[in-house]
Amino acid sequence: MAQKTAKITLGTLILATATQSPAAELFYSPGFCDPKALTIHVQNKTSEHEKWWTQVHENGVIKEGYQELDGGSEMKISGADFLPDKRGFSLKAGNANALRFTASCDGQKTLLNSVTSPQVVHYFPKGQTAFKLSLLNLYVNKNDLKLKAFDDAGFVVDRKSFSLSKHYETQNLKFTFDRAIARIEINGSARFHSEAFYGDDEKQSPPLALSPVELPVSAAKKYFLISTKTPSENGSFVIALDDEDTINTAREQIRRPELEKIVVARVALGSGGVNRNFQARDKSPYSWNVTYVDAFGDLAHIDCDGNPDLVEERLQQRLNEGGRICFWRYRVVRELTPFEVSTGLLKP
Repeated sequence: MAQKTAKITLGTLILATATQSPAAELFYSPGFCDPKALTIHVQNKTSEHEKWWTQVHENGVIKEGYQELDGGSEMKISGADFLPDKRGFSLKAGNANALRFTASCDGQKTLLNSVTSPQVVHYFPKGQTAFKLSLLNLYVNKNDLKLKAFDDAGFVVDRKSFSLSKHYETQNLKFTFDRAIARIEINGSARFHSEAFYGDDEKQSPPLALSPVELPVSAAKKYFLISTKTPSENGSFVIALDDEDTINTAREQIRRPELEKIVVARVALGSGGVNRNFQARDKSPYSWNVTYVDAFGDLAHIDCDGNPDLVEERLQQRLNEGGRICFWRYRVVRELTPFEVSTGLLKP
């Protein structure tokens, strides 16, 4: 990979002095309910006025509905107000940890969450031999998933394999086993969201991402973490370099902060086996990766500004627009070892 390390101009140049914005949070729901029977309950856990959006994905485009909620208050909306049919959707809170979303359908309540790891576990109380599973594909293309069910002793009760073929596709499944299960583990080839329910009253077993997914990192390249200077931002990402001059430039920016520049790069679909969000709780791999660094620049066009989480949220749109990024507030902050990139565990 050969990269240039020069000042750049992309159309109308704008200085990289964007104002800091708080981190948003996305909550997901598979399509398990007819919109007419669905109600979304929203609770503002803060004393501040909060903004949020309904999001419906269709053919690479997000149709959003804007909402506002006063501090300490609650509201509810019908699924028929924003869903055209029974399908998966997302809800976006303007500020992380500010809002609580619950989906209610025919008496069944589901607390929505933001887990997106390609590797999750669901736990069940003793004596459960059956459960329902709803899966939502968060990857633009086909996503292959494998499920293992374990008993109390840790032995595998059964294995299942299935695929989600397109973005935001839902599968609603039912499983019954010949003996009780204690947990299920689900591994996908890319990001997905899952919800499990058990018992006659269909109690919820939420997804848990207990450890970062291991990535097949090559020792032949050098890796760098691209982030903001403050931790409360919308993600961080990893670039892999193999050009000696560019590697030296990246290292010099770490040693001498006064030389920091904007990473102007091209992205493609897939994590590339290296790109994960080190600021996320589960260190989940992104659905995109940097394939080529065009330059480290002092200036960049506003059209390629944003943040890593926003690229993930609107990946198809970003790819359709040329797949370029130049996040104004992001810089090379650290060199990573192959072990750190592979495991998601940063050494002190």
